[in-house]
Amino acid sequence: MLGLDPAAAMAVEDLPPPLAEMLDELTGAVPTAQLVDRAAGRGADRGEAELLLAELVASGVVVDAADVQRQERRRAVSTVVVHGCGPLAVGVVLGLATAGVGTVHVVASGTVLEADLGTGLVDADRGRDRGSATAAALARLHPQASTGPPRQRTVPDLVVLADAGTPDPVHVAGLHATGTSHLVVRVRDGVGVVGPLVLPGRTTCLGCMEIERCAREPAWTAAAAQLVGVPGRAAPACVAATAGLATAQALVALDGPDSASGPPVLDATLELDVDAGTIVRRTWAPHPDCRCGA
Repeated sequence: MLGLDPAAAMAVEDLPPPLAEMLDELTGAVPTAQLVDRAAGRGADRGEAELLLAELVASGVVVDAADVQRQERRRAVSTVVVHGCGPLAVGVVLGLATAGVGTVHVVASGTVLEADLGTGLVDADRGRDRGSATAAALARLHPQASTGPPRQRTVPDLVVLADAGTPDPVHVAGLHATGTSHLVVRVRDGVGVVGPLVLPGRTTCLGCMEIERCAREPAWTAAAAQLVGVPGRAAPACVAATAGLATAQALVALDGPDSASGPPVLDATLELDVDAGTIVRRTWAPHPDCRCGA
């Protein structure tokens, strides 16, 4: 039996010994070509070995080690900058570093509060500068991690805008001007919201969303202005789950063309309700009145 998911698991029976031994070598460390070579060396038909592996990869129960290694190399040379004013930034920073992202830089404002604990910061961090405490948490978990800012004139591969109910419009405008991809993550009314992932000039941007929402709710303009730089509040379980979902979406974005499909947060937001156990994907189309060019 290969795989445990009832929707994809596959039972493979009555294989000749050389092919059965090949499946025993599916440890995640051996590229497909090497597996086929070994099987052929034991007397298997090369075409049959290649076909069997291709079927297993297509079914999703086997991943080509060469693809994994390529993904790891891409992440190792990636740079992500995480801006935040609360616990989501900490969780995303630690999650990205754990996943092998080469450089993760945090830009955090304010001091650590009780509400910031639970995604990497501890009680002893209360009252400390949030940026310094986050960098220290990262150093504890990954002493070799690179946490410095991108080199001058270097555009990061991704910027994560975490925690604030409304990201700073001046900062967002600067990201558009440099063509920097950015992902938004926050909590509101006890629900985690991840997205959109903005590819400037190509996908729905925050301005598109603001125009659409203001058209539906005229009072939103004033409300949004009050949320600039203000972190949302939610139960620790919601914060942790939202940070995990944001980390996963950031990694899909970094993994690029080898990803099975584009991130679901392109032109959309994911709304996570941990109490209800639901994720709702809400789509947002580029707005014709927005000057973003999408």
